[in-house]
Amino acid sequence: MNDKLYRLTEDGRRLVGQSFLRGEVTLDDEDLDEYVEPLPGQLTANLNAIDEAVESVVQEYAEYDTSMDKALAEDVHRNLDITRRTAGDPGLWHWLAVYRYPHFVRHRWEYRSEEAMREKFLGAGSDLYSNAIHRLWWIAELTSDQGDYTVTHEVFSNQTMVNKVFDRWFARYQPAVVAICDELADEPSRVIDETTRRFNHALTNVQLEGLSEEEARELVRQIIAEVK
Repeated sequence: MNDKLYRLTEDGRRLVGQSFLRGEVTLDDEDLDEYVEPLPGQLTANLNAIDEAVESVVQEYAEYDTSMDKALAEDVHRNLDITRRTAGDPGLWHWLAVYRYPHFVRHRWEYRSEEAMREKFLGAGSDLYSNAIHRLWWIAELTSDQGDYTVTHEVFSNQTMVNKVFDRWFARYQPAVVAICDELADEPSRVIDETTRRFNHALTNVQLEGLSEEEARELVRQIIAEVK
């Protein structure tokens, strides 16, 4: 059975203060209901399946264990069957993080500063690495292939890869993401760090959207050879 998808309004985001971010207070349904509205088109998703996956991860993994990303990303992506256009609505991710799964966000991310934690609850938009749920869906979206999540799991097995690829501006262009993740899969952190930095810089002289996957792959191979 599918559930309706909602988004948190701008007024609702104002309820997310430092006490909430620290986990000192919670916002219950009564606090948030008037600040939630259905997504256009009455979209639905299998949120019950995501609920079960989230609860399993929270029970199984210790606080702040990055391995829970790998354990959860496929379930989030499979059961949140939405278009990239819908995924571009920040309010959806704010609703999921603040209203539906705040306990997961706090379990996954340690409070280090108000700014950093606010990003995990209220980030989204063009930054793939911000919102705690948004990043799982988008990385799976860009690395899966018709239900095959092999590359997704490989990426989430390497936190350096996640950090250095998906925190770059080229991360939304799937051919480049697939090429760089595949070519760097077995490389050490030093090579991943330097290759992604140089690849990002090379794109100042190359039109990213004009690159085919094979062209991106060849560029990555050249950079790896230079780095080594």
